[in-house]
Amino acid sequence: MTTEVELKSLMESTQKAVDSMREKAEQEAHEIKKFGAAQEETKTSLAKQQKDIDALIDAISEVKKNQMFAAEHKGVQLSQAEMEQKAAFGQLMRKGENAVEQKALSTLSNPDGGYFVPRDTSGRIIQKVQDFSPMRRYASVQMISSDALEGLIDNQNVAGGWVGETEARPATATPKVGMWKIPVHEIYCNPQATQRMLDDSEINPEAWLIDKVSQYFARSEADAFINGNGVGKPMGLLSRTLATTSDASRAWGTVQKVKTGVSGGFAVTPNGGDALIDLITALHPKYWAGAIFTMNRYTLGEVRKLKDSDGNYIWNPDFTTAPSGTILGMGVDSSFDHLPNIGAGSKSIVFGNLREAYQIVDRKGMTILRDPFTNKPFVGFYTTMRVGGDVINSEAYKVLTFEA
Repeated sequence: MTTEVELKSLMESTQKAVDSMREKAEQEAHEIKKFGAAQEETKTSLAKQQKDIDALIDAISEVKKNQMFAAEHKGVQLSQAEMEQKAAFGQLMRKGENAVEQKALSTLSNPDGGYFVPRDTSGRIIQKVQDFSPMRRYASVQMISSDALEGLIDNQNVAGGWVGETEARPATATPKVGMWKIPVHEIYCNPQATQRMLDDSEINPEAWLIDKVSQYFARSEADAFINGNGVGKPMGLLSRTLATTSDASRAWGTVQKVKTGVSGGFAVTPNGGDALIDLITALHPKYWAGAIFTMNRYTLGEVRKLKDSDGNYIWNPDFTTAPSGTILGMGVDSSFDHLPNIGAGSKSIVFGNLREAYQIVDRKGMTILRDPFTNKPFVGFYTTMRVGGDVINSEAYKVLTFEA
């Protein structure tokens, strides 16, 4: 089955499942009104339908990620030098540096010890990390060759006014310009393989390394981009100071939060979805074009139950806009597993333009140290990557907190 056909089939199945679930939800509401409680059979059926829809949404997200990967790598070819380097790297992983031609080995040499991971291999590691780490799909990403990325903050408008033809034009206030700096931090992974496994011609050591390293890097940085405290790791979206004040009066660097009005849930009256409307309107319209709701799949499960004042569900399975459908016309991605589940005071939903709000910084090049001695009979591949991240525009996103 081709990707397009598979995607269309999944979307059709999801739409049918959503329609069926909503019919069952109406039946549940009718039973509660008539009998004071829903029948067990109805509740069980509704819960199963919810799980089925979760699985379909996850499947659609995976197909879309594969589409993106194929589009980005279509027609990519390696140069002769890159192919030689790639072959040398494979030999280095299997047999060590003694088995590699010195000329080829020199292209991999790292003056600080170990060896550089070839550009093609490190690029595929980053691509797989992106698949697992949703922030990379939305935030701004910059590759650097130094230890930090710097930029300017200009968050004030130039002052001025209307004047007549011959009226005086006094000097006006000059905008204040600040600076942000995002250092890169080191993250490592040390996967182990037996020498026998590496000697086996059926095993592709490069593919094995990409799989092992990318999964660990992805889990680690995905959490740091959301919850990191900036000490030896990136500063996360949720680690900035939150305040209920609007953009006009809130200090730069502080992020606006919108409360649901209920600890650990959505308000029952007038409508639970009103908090999400408040979240959208709190964001300046100039950021709406690239804005998206982010949450984990359990939170989306709760949001899917919300209706507007006319009894219409506020979540819509429109997967052409975003991987997890839309909420009130805005896209949603429920693959942010490191955003917390709904609970008392939780910061479970982020809405905003993450490309404007958050900057990810990658230090050019990964390094690897082949270690066949420390843990015999295993060969260790001590792989390091340097990455940083921080909020650069605190106005470009808002956080929904589940508190009174």
